[in-house]
Amino acid sequence: MHPILCKIGPLTIYTYGFFVFTGVLSGYLVCLKIARRENIDKTIFSDIIFWTLVFSFLGARIFYIFVDFNNFLADPIGVLVSRSGFVFYGGVIFGLLASYFLTRLHKINFLKFCDIIAVGIPLAHAFGRIGCFSYGCCYGRPTHSWIGVLFPPDSPAGALGVKVIPTQLIESMFLFALFFILWALNRHRKFRGEIISSYLIFYGIFRFIIEFFRADLRGSVFFLSLSQFIAIILVGTGVFLWIRQVKTIVRK
Repeated sequence: MHPILCKIGPLTIYTYGFFVFTGVLSGYLVCLKIARRENIDKTIFSDIIFWTLVFSFLGARIFYIFVDFNNFLADPIGVLVSRSGFVFYGGVIFGLLASYFLTRLHKINFLKFCDIIAVGIPLAHAFGRIGCFSYGCCYGRPTHSWIGVLFPPDSPAGALGVKVIPTQLIESMFLFALFFILWALNRHRKFRGEIISSYLIFYGIFRFIIEFFRADLRGSVFFLSLSQFIAIILVGTGVFLWIRQVKTIVRK
């Protein structure tokens, strides 16, 4: 709960930004290592990753504006230049769309590329959630249990004035564990698309569950939160992809 990591002269390094940068860099390096093992040209892979990240951040911001549209109307400039204000799902969707067109442009198998980045995404996301904790966003429901955290009053979670469940740290721990699982699974991959489908299924299930403990609700679809609705789509996509690829192997 230290929004400012340090100050170097006139330069202020924010904790949120630091952890997001650390996550992106760590995820990229991990993916680059796997790409080399898959004999993908480093320059081409880095180019695809760069533009994928650009569209991912754009999508994450657009989704944030969409799900928090009232605040955007009240203060559009403030929302656009805010240090927070990203929706992870938006980043994943826009990033995958961008990478699909880019891989086709460079004649790289899309599922092969997805299997690679699926290992790095949870690592980057895990660091990003630590940044969320430092800023006080993406917080959990009020609680009187020992796990509760009281955030500073000037933070989004602190505005509640009570202890809340640190869903950011819970999700971060899960994502670090998921990274190691996918890293190990990738070493023994049996078919193309296995890693990305595993990521979609595991993360989708977790995200559906953790949403019950989140307090910063951002829209709903019927009786589900928007994030839970998207989580169901992710799990369904992962299961469909897994079955389709397995059937392809059986036919061969």
